[in-house]
Amino acid sequence: PGSREEPPLPGAAQAAPRIRLRPSCGSRGGPGGRSARMAKKKKQGRKNKRGTKKADKIHGQKAGKKGEAAQYITRAQALTKLQVSLADFRKLCILKGIYPRDPKKKPQGLDKTYYHLKDISFLSHEPILQKFFELKTFMKKFKRLVGREELELAESLESRKPAYTLQHLVRERYPSFDDAVRDLDDAVSMLALFQALSGDQKRGIPVGAVNEATRLYQEFQLYVIRAQALRKVFASVKGYYFQAEVLGQSVTWLAPHQFVQELPPEVDFRVMLTFLEFYRSMVKFVNFRLYADLGLAYPPKRDTARDEGSADVAALEVEMREAGRARDAQAQQGAQDDAEVATSAVADFGGQSEEAAELQRQLAAANRMKTAFRGLRVFINREVPLRPIYFTLLCGGVAEVGWERGATASGSAGRGSAFPVGSEKITHQIVDRPADQIEMRPGREYVQPQWVLDSFNLGCLLPIAPYAPGRAPPPHLSPFVDDKAEGYVPRQREILDRFAAEAGGAAPGGVAADGAAAAAQGGDTPVPAAAGAEPTGFERFHAELRAEAGGVWHSEFQAKRKGAAAAAMAGAAADGAPRAAAEAAAEPEAGAEAAAEPE
Repeated sequence: PGSREEPPLPGAAQAAPRIRLRPSCGSRGGPGGRSARMAKKKKQGRKNKRGTKKADKIHGQKAGKKGEAAQYITRAQALTKLQVSLADFRKLCILKGIYPRDPKKKPQGLDKTYYHLKDISFLSHEPILQKFFELKTFMKKFKRLVGREELELAESLESRKPAYTLQHLVRERYPSFDDAVRDLDDAVSMLALFQALSGDQKRGIPVGAVNEATRLYQEFQLYVIRAQALRKVFASVKGYYFQAEVLGQSVTWLAPHQFVQELPPEVDFRVMLTFLEFYRSMVKFVNFRLYADLGLAYPPKRDTARDEGSADVAALEVEMREAGRARDAQAQQGAQDDAEVATSAVADFGGQSEEAAELQRQLAAANRMKTAFRGLRVFINREVPLRPIYFTLLCGGVAEVGWERGATASGSAGRGSAFPVGSEKITHQIVDRPADQIEMRPGREYVQPQWVLDSFNLGCLLPIAPYAPGRAPPPHLSPFVDDKAEGYVPRQREILDRFAAEAGGAAPGGVAADGAAAAAQGGDTPVPAAAGAEPTGFERFHAELRAEAGGVWHSEFQAKRKGAAAAAMAGAAADGAPRAAAEAAAEPEAGAEAAAEPE
């Protein structure tokens, strides 16, 4: 009675009574439980071992968050940080000159591409990055308008397309002009490559980029011609290698052969076009500065008629005429400057030092190259590659050049040529066909294109006979290889060195000069040496050619020549003994006559 609990329902299961048991020894609260063990462990001061799984105070710091590994991030992380696509990121890195790194520790894996964290921070402040965002927005709007066929609005939007310039990048990457000239090799090679290509819409090669690359390359060639800065040229399977000396720096580039180029499918031309975009802006700066140093206006004026006739660098008509007039005066001024440099070198290093001798040798070789073709009037046949031969001839100081390429069916010369093929002013004609297919005209020499390259590299005109049409020319040696350093000097190199020494005045007497002049005029027969005089280099060369044609080995020829030289020396010594005795007998008589004369 008085209880508030309701009586159990009939038929319902009775609830089990709650029974609370005391904890045993192995439970949580007992003296040997888990709490006791934790308390004992804390009392002893033991700590958990540090690990790398969790970034907390107990397990330590996560890998890649501190030290050298934290200075690098992967390309995917860089794309996330900059919020750009892979193509825009690649383009931005090329324009800024940023390349991947290879850190020692790679926490994200060995198959990832890593960049330095400072480089990515450097890219995040680039103004061009904002232009990429604007271009992305523009393309979305433009595609939407084109899809709706709202062409007028699309054209209006296209006229307001965002544009960017690379002038600030050129100034940023090249603080001084010498830095830009030192990095000019790749730029000129890229321009020479694209000027040989044609626009391809499928591969994404725009016609405007090809035309601008052609114009900039021809303007650089014109500077090299005007300054006579070309030093080496070599024809290979890949193309033509040129080396010019620009403000004391050697600039080497490769120009491909003028054939139809097949674009390989594995080449990503988008990357190459990005390099070309930067190099075009860079070469504009360099050409402007180089033209200003020569006192020329930039850009030079072009002759439309020659440009349409594929006359290449000859289309720069006005500048070429001025270059022809100023070449002699510039050569004289250059000779005076070289003489002053050689004099100062002798004063600084001494007349017998190796530095002064090497400098004088280089200056002499450069002066020979500038005047290698002076006074010649050369005509180039249609089968000969015009661009490299024409460029080399002008750098060598040729008077006039005519060509047959681009000639009509009734004409005998191409548009813009200095003279036709039948002109009597022609001294040399460059051909590359068999002799029976050539109409020989008196008063001129017929040579193969290799004669031009070898003569320029040597700095003097080589003999015509080895380069006659229909004959296998001598080996075309590369001027970029130091044969003595390589440990093997070819026979042709020895012959060319003799010609170079002959042209430099190292050969004895006027006999060598006469022989060099005869070879320069294209004569096949050298001027005979005086009796008892040593044969000149040209005479030895012709003697070697005759011995080779007769089946005599070079070693046998050298042995015979050494034997003849030893016999000549023995004969000279035998003749000199009686002569010395006669002079000794004549000395007392001369003393007696001198004593008999009155004072």
